[in-house]
Amino acid sequence: MKTLLAIVNDLDNAKDYLRYVAGMAVNLGANVKVKKFHTPSNRSVNIADTHTGQTLIMIKKALEERVKESDKKLKEITNQISDEVKNKIFIESTAEAGFADVIADEMVQKKLVDMIVIEGEKKHSFWTQSPDNMDIIKKVNCPVWIIPKEATYKPFTEIVYATDYKKEDIISLKKLLATFPFYSPNITALHITDSVDFDARIKKAGFVEMLQKETDSKSIWVRALYQNKHDDLTELINDYALKSKADLLVLLKENESFFERIFNTSHTTEILKKVNIPVLVYHE
Repeated sequence: MKTLLAIVNDLDNAKDYLRYVAGMAVNLGANVKVKKFHTPSNRSVNIADTHTGQTLIMIKKALEERVKESDKKLKEITNQISDEVKNKIFIESTAEAGFADVIADEMVQKKLVDMIVIEGEKKHSFWTQSPDNMDIIKKVNCPVWIIPKEATYKPFTEIVYATDYKKEDIISLKKLLATFPFYSPNITALHITDSVDFDARIKKAGFVEMLQKETDSKSIWVRALYQNKHDDLTELINDYALKSKADLLVLLKENESFFERIFNTSHTTEILKKVNIPVLVYHE
């Protein structure tokens, strides 16, 4: 059974997020570990560096008190949700001091967790995540789910896998299919291309049939999304996700050039604020 690590950002408003995680975990056949991290601010670190040892002790004690308080509150929340769903889905709920990306990656390396779940911030779209979230997305070597703020869980049925096609995509698509043990969602491999005849060429080459054979799935399809040199890649993907009524967007982190093209684009357009679906970032 897989284990998810759900990282809580805002403990005061964590119930809806953790209810979402609980529902998702049940459908994925997974357990959940929940953590709230308290990271000393840069200002606190500077004070500790430039003042007496007594100041350092006071800062450390205050941090320990915050962790203790959060730990208690987190356990109360997860116990309440477990009672609601009548499932002991949360196998661990703890708060601790430290950097979320560092500790999460250590847990992945030690095989204590298989996937990470984080919550997007209300003032951000997926494309404009906070620095802490982006550290986890980019640095932790496992699949990372990003759940929109205030989202209500429903099983994923229409998934868009955005790519400019690399051989690693076959492996990721197989893993994506295996993520859903109880049902088979429809998956569209959305190929971003500057070739206007890509659809005709893949049809002639039997590419869809090959992909279905390699993944042993008839629920995978290929669509081409044409991009000219003036198009914003992020807008194109967002627009397709909206029009296709997708309920999950999947990206492959190891496709470095494609991944960086997405996150180096402008974030000023209104459409970026309109896409409110979960995102799954795969790492190979």
